[in-house]
Amino acid sequence: MGRFAYVSTSGRQPEPEEKDIEITITTPDEICRGDILNIEVTLWTLEGVFKDFPTRDIRGEVTIVVGGAEERELVAVGLTNANYVFKGKNVLMTGGHAEFVPVEAGTYTFAPDEITVTTSDYPLRSIPKQPHSPDSKTTVT
Repeated sequence: MGRFAYVSTSGRQPEPEEKDIEITITTPDEICRGDILNIEVTLWTLEGVFKDFPTRDIRGEVTIVVGGAEERELVAVGLTNANYVFKGKNVLMTGGHAEFVPVEAGTYTFAPDEITVTTSDYPLRSIPKQPHSPDSKTTVT
């Protein structure tokens, strides 16, 4: 898990705002070449929301930058708030998932990049304030 600096804009807040967001990228420690490499993502906001949000009203995606033995970008889809979020509380989004099949042996790193979120009220886009360091790594044999 890491705390990452983002610049966010939304339909509700068009002026860019700096926000810190905690993101966890979970990958296996080691897999074999040709196996599916599963990536799970959770996101935790560090600021309270301005209103109540029903369960699954907040949906999002996180772009993951893969480095190391192969370089690519993946999008972890399926993030949502599994619980009701009360006004003033932080949001926990779970269920983010991406996968790919690594071809090359070696060490792979995974860093969070752009975040897109939609609610029943408005969309939100967050871009890294600067490139983020990896939050997870996997060795492919």
